[in-house]
Order: sequence, then C-alpha cells, then structure tokens
Amino acid sequence: MISISDLSKTYGDRTLFSDFSVQLNAGERYGLVGANGSGKTTLLNILTGDLEASSGKVAIPRRLRLGVLRQDQFLYEDHSILAVTLMGHQDLWKVMAEKEKLLAKAETHFDADRFSELEELVERYDGYSAEARASMILEGLGLPSSIHHDPLSTLSGGFKLRVLLAQVLASEPDALLLDEPTNHLDILSIRWLETFLRDFAGPLVVISHDHRFLDNVVT
Repeated sequence: MISISDLSKTYGDRTLFSDFSVQLNAGERYGLVGANGSGKTTLLNILTGDLEASSGKVAIPRRLRLGVLRQDQFLYEDHSILAVTLMGHQDLWKVMAEKEKLLAKAETHFDADRFSELEELVERYDGYSAEARASMILEGLGLPSSIHHDPLSTLSGGFKLRVLLAQVLASEPDALLLDEPTNHLDILSIRWLETFLRDFAGPLVVISHDHRFLDNVVT
C-alpha cells in the first residue's frame, strides 16, 4: 500500500534517519519507539506530506485515505462532539452540514429538490450507519452517548483529544498514522483501542511510549 524507499532526514549536521526503506502492507501494524527528538514524529510528518524528506521517496496510492491523528482541538470548539467525530469522513460531513443548513432555513425558503439530492448522498455514503459507528467509537473511548450532542468546548483538553482520536477512527481510513494515541486515555479506553486497532484491516504506524499497548497491537 505505502512504499518508503531510501528515506533520509537531516537537520544541519544531525541525521535523524538515513536510507530507511519499508513496505507498509494491509494488516501490518508497526510501532515506532525511541527517545524524544529521535525522528519518530518527523517520519510521520513526511508520510503525511507535511514535511519534506532530505532524500528518498514515499509512494502512496492516489486514492488511499490516510487517517492521521492531529491534535488541533481548537478548530472545532463550537461543534458538537458527534459532529466533530463525523468530520473525519469529509465527503459525508459536507453533505450533512449542507442538509442541516437547508433545514435551518425551512420556514423561509426550503429547496426540496436539493434536500432530496442530499438525502440520496447521505444514503450513498451510508451516513446513518456512520453516525451509529461514530457514537460507538466515542463510547469506546470513554465518552457516553448522553454528551454526544454537547459542544466540544464543554470538554477538558484530554477529552477533546479523545474526540479527535475518534474522528480519525471514524473516518474509514485505508491506513492509520497515530502519534501517542493513548495519551489521556484510561485503562478501559486503551484496551478498547487495542481491540479496534487489531481489527483494523489496513496498515498502521503508531508512536507510543506505552510498551504494553505496543505489545498488544503491533505485528
């Protein structure tokens, strides 16, 4: 799925890694360990395209969907917890957001034809199942259904990061790149995440200082 060939990254006289090659295939789960500053996050940033390598090549199929844990929680403060989770599936989220806007204007101007088109798109993207799946993931990460429609801003920083993790897991990715996903998780949520990742069909690259978690997840 993802091919890494002769990858190197240097900063001045410092080499983080050199001539690194690996093929990331479906069902393979890799753990990255090492001291802070050793290049783990740098490697993930190169895979996502957020950073350029000094040399080498990363080949990712054009249609492959990468699920990447980004900790930019302040982008979503005014949205509901469930909505933030569904945003991971971008095409579906755009359709659902437009549908909500149409419903909000229903008393003054309702475009029935467009609403019908949006309903068809929601069905095509399996939107109603996606909501149920998003709720299931949130509950697995320790966020009960009773708060799913509350604004993200009502949560503490640690629980906001749980929602961002749920967003990635609910996005139906073909491959997952996770940087310290167990941060701010309790033991029950960590065990749930281990099961989820073991069942994930695509390649996984995960950075973690939790060696027990890695032992239970990586292949």
